Amino acid sequence: MSQDPREYNTEGYRKHKEPDGWGSPCPKDLDEDPQTLLDTGIPVDDEIYNVSGKYALCANTHLPGRWHGYLIPWSRLPKEAKNRLIDSGRLDDATFRKALRKNWGRGFDK
Repeated sequence: MSQDPREYNTEGYRKHKEPDGWGSPCPKDLDEDPQTLLDTGIPVDDEIYNVSGKYALCANTHLPGRWHGYLIPWSRLPKEAKNRLIDSGRLDDATFRKALRKNWGRGFDK
């Protein structure tokens, strides 16, 4: 992964935008702004993962240095990302187990 600064920028990328996008729409009730979630996220392979409230999120680059994020089911949060989010204090094991038990994010498949 590049060490370039990450910029949350969805200009020219409509997939998760309302009203004419497709895929899971961006939630209106996120606890944090997208740039903060990107900055505090955990890189795994070519993606960045984070959590906010009841949401698990993944971000991809769509142009060099420009990122967009989308919601994922908690069950798709990679183990490495989960463990590193717990180590960083962004997530705790009880919340992760609750999210799986309650099937949070089940409607957020790509």
